[in-house]
Amino acid sequence: MKRKKPRSYVVLAVLASGALYFAISLSSSGRTWIDWTVLGLFSLAILWNLVQAGRRLARSGGGKDLWHLVRTLLFWVIGLLNTALIRPEDVGSWKNIVGWTVLVLAVADTILLVRKEHAAMAPPAAAPTG
Repeated sequence: MKRKKPRSYVVLAVLASGALYFAISLSSSGRTWIDWTVLGLFSLAILWNLVQAGRRLARSGGGKDLWHLVRTLLFWVIGLLNTALIRPEDVGSWKNIVGWTVLVLAVADTILLVRKEHAAMAPPAAAPTG
């Protein structure tokens, strides 16, 4: 029986975040109960995948790898607050420049996090039998 390849929780969280952004943009004119339900489900999917990624990283590398996940989330939150969610009068200010810089760091850190998660998913090397 062929074993299923484990999925990357970080990649699934990124995909759910993109779907959440799309759902938010579709419901921007007015939100009803169904819109809030969809937004809540996407938010729960993101949270579930991030918790599972944290569990996988903590199991493989301990607190250092778990801190990598937290740091990446902080980069994304700070970057988005200073770019996409910035007040119109602050566009082009130092806050906006810092926001774009932090977003670039968030993308690079996410790529490193995916690589670290893939290394944690790799099966352990078999011990040589002599």
